[in-house]
Amino acid sequence: MEEQDYLLQTRINEMTNLIEHIGDVDAKHAAGVITDEQSIEQKARKRTFLKVLAAAQEGEYIDDGAMGSILDEMREQAAAPSQEEINAANIDYLMMVGGEW
Repeated sequence: MEEQDYLLQTRINEMTNLIEHIGDVDAKHAAGVITDEQSIEQKARKRTFLKVLAAAQEGEYIDDGAMGSILDEMREQAAAPSQEEINAANIDYLMMVGGEW
């Protein structure tokens, strides 16, 4: 049990440090510090680290192999357009075909 607690605490510390290191991805992207591709990758990593951190805080240890699978899933989610982006594209399209009202 002591080893399990040690592993969980180590994972919590590791994930916390990685999340802090990534910082605010949207702000970096908006400032032009990172590219679209880097933004997607950093968002995916941050979401993965948050998921692993939450699991560790609940007492579940996620190993590196499983973390890789989660990262793949999060890359797909991060690459998908947000609802805000979809709405903006729809408005742009309507303005283009219908003109201003």
